[in-house]
Amino acid sequence: MDLRRFVTLKTVVEEGSFSKASQKLCCTQSTITFHIQQLEQELSLKIFEKIGRRMVLTSAGKKLMPQVHELTRVLEGIRQTTQHDAELAGDLRIGIGETLLAYKMPEVLQLFRAKAPKVRISLQSLNCYVIRDALLADQVDLGIFYRVGNDDALEMTSFGSQDLVLVASPSFQQIDFMKPNRHIPVSFIINEPQCIFRQIFESTLRARQITIESTIELWSIESIKKCVMSNLGISFLPRFTVERELNTGGLQEIIFSDVPLSITALCAHHNDKTVSPAMRAFIDCMKECLPLNVENALVER
Repeated sequence: MDLRRFVTLKTVVEEGSFSKASQKLCCTQSTITFHIQQLEQELSLKIFEKIGRRMVLTSAGKKLMPQVHELTRVLEGIRQTTQHDAELAGDLRIGIGETLLAYKMPEVLQLFRAKAPKVRISLQSLNCYVIRDALLADQVDLGIFYRVGNDDALEMTSFGSQDLVLVASPSFQQIDFMKPNRHIPVSFIINEPQCIFRQIFESTLRARQITIESTIELWSIESIKKCVMSNLGISFLPRFTVERELNTGGLQEIIFSDVPLSITALCAHHNDKTVSPAMRAFIDCMKECLPLNVENALVER
């Protein structure tokens, strides 16, 4: 059995069509079709069926895919092992949370590019929950995000706790957010509902039985900060994203908790995934550029 046919199958499913798979694999569409037909004959099952103008996986094909993903992971691990002493090359897929990408990763990426110029990096700015799911589904090789619960299927390295801070415009009149059972006529400016620090803020307000006037959703941290500085509302963000504005007086801190609330930054990959030289090099660049949480310096399971 030609194992390359399983790589072809995985690529067809990922790309969504035979034609796009042929472009990804740099071969003709007839070669893709031949590989799938041979695979169906060897396995004695129908993998795809035509519905309308689209080729979709059959129920048997869907059941086959977890084993296909595992096999292609093993093949990639073998390939990477044979290239261990060679120059760093290949693809590296990384999912990163927006604030970490914007404020923590530029130095890491610059260093990695200098050390591994032939590695093709695919970066996606994603929600933390989406990153976790992408790691579990082998859609990314590495995830750099904030902890959103424990998952035994992921191998995680902690890069420390990141304090959260409630910020407002300097012209905003201080309001006691610690006093429960009240309505505060202010807008909360933040991004999507699944944002981990938004969830912490809103759950804390619910616990204190505090309501606010409205929520304004924006997708850019920089846009959020500019709106807050213009006194359009308040926001709850990682301190490192607003450190400069707090130091220069562009923003003021509003007391929100007796003990600083925080989130944990992680770098993670799937337990079953072979750590390629490119993955290891990227993790090493993170350790070199970012302060590692000493208490959790060992890999967590």
